[in-house]
Amino acid sequence: MNPRQRRQILQDLASGIARRRLVTPARIILDVAEPLGFLASQLALFARPFTPLGRWRDYVIALEDEEGWKVLHSLVDNWDS
Repeated sequence: MNPRQRRQILQDLASGIARRRLVTPARIILDVAEPLGFLASQLALFARPFTPLGRWRDYVIALEDEEGWKVLHSLVDNWDS
């Protein structure tokens, strides 16, 4: 997955978080989980075979490394709520 595709997928995820009015809880969770980015990435790798094809699989693939978590964190932090 290239960085542009990853950013678009994570932008969709951040948009869904905002639509559901979960920006503040998401910010808190991402702030707490930031030091555990490597473990979160490993969890995403483990979960990938168990996720259905489609958008959930795309989200998991986008979060398979620490960079994906950083991008999601920045998108959620910059969301105008």
